[in-house]
Amino acid sequence: MINGSVPFLSPREKRILRRLARGYSDRAIAVQIGGRPEQVGEQRKRLLQKLQISSQSEIAEAAAQWASWPSYKFTTAVDELQHSENGGCEPPS
Repeated sequence: MINGSVPFLSPREKRILRRLARGYSDRAIAVQIGGRPEQVGEQRKRLLQKLQISSQSEIAEAAAQWASWPSYKFTTAVDELQHSENGGCEPPS
C-alpha cells in the first residue's frame, strides 16, 4: 500500500486507522466512534485488506501519510471548523 496507489478512505475508515495506529482495541474504537466491537473488527479487517497492510508499524506508517492522501482533505466546512477549533493539531475525527 505505502508504495502503491493511493486508496480512497471513507471518514470512518480514517477514524479507525488513526485509532489503530495509536494501539486502540476494537472495543475502545467502538466506544469512541460508535457501533459494536464486532462491527469495528470487521471494518478493521476490510481496511487492512484494502491497504494491504498487516503489522502495527505499517498501520502507523499509513496513518502518518494521510496528509498527502487526496481523500484526507476536509470533506465539509464543519470538518475544517472542527480542525481549526482544536488548534489544527490533529485531523478531524
